[in-house]
Order: sequence, then C-alpha cells, then structure tokens
Amino acid sequence: MNEELYMAFESYLSNEMPTDEKKLFEERLLIDASFRESFAVYKETSQFLHTTFSAETLAFKMNLDVISNEHFSQTQENNSNETHQKKQTKVIQFKPWYYAVAASIALVFGTLFFNQNDPQYGDFNQHEAAVFVERSDADVNLKEAQDFFNAKEYKKAVLAFEKIPNLTNPELQYYYAIALIETNDYQKAEIFLTNLKDGTSVYKTKAVWYLALSNLKQKKVEECKVYLKQIPADAEDYDKAQELLGDLE
Repeated sequence: MNEELYMAFESYLSNEMPTDEKKLFEERLLIDASFRESFAVYKETSQFLHTTFSAETLAFKMNLDVISNEHFSQTQENNSNETHQKKQTKVIQFKPWYYAVAASIALVFGTLFFNQNDPQYGDFNQHEAAVFVERSDADVNLKEAQDFFNAKEYKKAVLAFEKIPNLTNPELQYYYAIALIETNDYQKAEIFLTNLKDGTSVYKTKAVWYLALSNLKQKKVEECKVYLKQIPADAEDYDKAQELLGDLE
C-alpha cells in the first residue's frame, strides 16, 4: 500500500476529499474488494490511534497547525499602479496532522505486514483428531476430553483430561499436552511432552514437534529451532519441521 493511498484514505475519513474524488472513491469501494479491505483495515487502525492517543494527538495537531500557519505563510505584493501597495497573505493549506496520522498508520501497517511474514503457531496447529472412545456409554471423562478437543474447545478439554485418574497413557498425555499449549499452559504441557520425548511410545517424535510449536507460540525462536533439528528424517512431521526451520533461519 503506497503513500498516496494512505493519503486518500485519510482525506476521505477526514471529510476533506473533493466531491468528484469522493464519488470515484466510493465507487471503487463498491467494485474493488482488495481496495475495500485495505480501507477497512486502515479505518480500524485510524480509529484505534485516535482513541488510544486522543489527548496527546489533539494537542499535537493544534501545535502543528499553529506552526504551519506561522511558517508556511507567504506574502505577495500587489504590483498595481495604486498609490498604496497592498500586501496579500496566502496561507498554504499544509495539514501536518493529516500527514502525521497517515505516517503513524503507515508505520502500524508496516509493522503488521512485517510480522505477518514471520511463521506463526497458527500456521502449524492443525491437530489430528482424538479418538479415545467410540461408544457413548464409555468413560464420560474420556468422551468429553475427546469431543471437546475435536471441537477445539480446549479449555473444556483440559478440564475433562484433569478428571481422568492416573493420566499415564501416552496417547492421553499427548492430546492433553496439545490442549495445554492451546490454553497457554506451556510449563505443564512441556512436562508431559518432555516425558514423551524421552520415552519409547509412538508419540516420541510427535512430542518433539509439539515442543517446537510450544516454543514458537511463546516466540522463543532459538528454543524452537533446537527442537526442530531433533526431528529425524523419517518422522511424519519432518517436512513441516524443515519448512518451519527454513522460515526461522
């Protein structure tokens, strides 16, 4: 998104856009989905900045307006043959607040777009479905843990898992740990995952992958990379691990 577009958005939101330009602007909003989406994000960000920094920015605007009127005035002499030459003062319509808002939002956009290029936990948290029980008359806690997990209701899944006595089954520990990551209980999740990593169950390498993801979600990039490098080439998650590792390095 270029500077001209930011200025057009701010001009429209400030109700300073000429009528003919405003009509074209609104027509484009109707037919151009990408333009409409960019404007919506800009408008939301602009409102956030105005709300969050309202007192400071109002004073800032007033000060800049005063400065602009003092320093951007020009005096033009009337060269007519009248006896007393008159001076005209023309104030250039320089709107520093206008540029300040656009520049601020441009910075916010730039930060958001830059961060979007970084790999995120949400890019990789497509979990396998849990299948602990099939019958409706099975253990109610197991059934609830399974159903809540598959419905992505992880807080409820955690509560259901915690009602299961002697949670020693590796499969249950694995899914419980994932639910803990999803609810940001990283320390407890990593205890279970480390036990699985050091064990001999089929969830051994899966645990390493989720230890990496747990650290990714916590923005612990170096720790995440350490675990990614431990995933063997024959592991199911190897390709994803290599993809993530490449994005991080």
